[in-house]
Amino acid sequence: MSLSAYEVFVAIAERGSFAAAAHQLNLSPSAVSHALASFEQELGFALFVRNRSGVRLTSGGEALLPTVREVLQCNEKLEQQASKLLGLEAGTVRIGAFSSVSVAWMPKIIRSFADLYPNIQVSIEQGGYDDVVEWITKSKVDLGFVTLPAAPGLEVTPLYADPLVCIAPPSFAPKNKAYMTVAELTEHNVVLQGEGYGKETQQLLATHKISIKSSARAIDDAAIIAIVESGLGLSVVPQLALLNYRSSVQVFPFYPAESRAIMLGSLSHEGLAPAAKAMHKHIVKSVATWSKESGNRG
Repeated sequence: MSLSAYEVFVAIAERGSFAAAAHQLNLSPSAVSHALASFEQELGFALFVRNRSGVRLTSGGEALLPTVREVLQCNEKLEQQASKLLGLEAGTVRIGAFSSVSVAWMPKIIRSFADLYPNIQVSIEQGGYDDVVEWITKSKVDLGFVTLPAAPGLEVTPLYADPLVCIAPPSFAPKNKAYMTVAELTEHNVVLQGEGYGKETQQLLATHKISIKSSARAIDDAAIIAIVESGLGLSVVPQLALLNYRSSVQVFPFYPAESRAIMLGSLSHEGLAPAAKAMHKHIVKSVATWSKESGNRG
């Protein structure tokens, strides 16, 4: 069994087709097919079920995928450590992030990290809170931005206390001109995020033991802002989600103040490859600097 066969297996599983895997690995489709066939022959069972729409993992393939990813990560770590001994900084870092972090933080983080480590490649996977946790636990990413409560088995580093705010249409007038209370949300239609994306809103409602009326759901922060701007309701969003959007929505803090805790998670900090450790340190330092500048102590 070879590392190249492992790479082919993982690429097919993640891309969903032989052609997409071949394009990612810069191989011919026939080379990908041959590598997988040889791997399956060595194992003694099939890893994928082929059909007209593409491929899907068999139960055996599902069981092997996390272990194969771990093997590839260990090989990446070995290569990076060898490069470091030669005085080089090389490798790849894979990061999972939800929308607001991807928009507000990641461009600055990637740019400043590239200035320090121009030979390290950085890839970003964007999804919901649950997606990021799953990617970390299945070793699809090295690092991921998560929120409290953290999933079992993850090592997390606190980064930032992100205030939750209420956004409202331009014509909206709250009972208190300067702020909103959580209880006041029960009197209005509230635009919610889709399952796996609106974790902080669900936690807020559960903590205060209130139920709300909702006639609209959206996944993307920009979509929620647009729906609220059109006058279809209020919404609860993290302040970070508003950072790079221009809109006519009104923004009201909650009283008492509410926030979400953003953390940087991994399976094991000590087990990270050198490039991932360098990125972890860079993210923590960058966010601490921004927090200090904004007056947010995390």
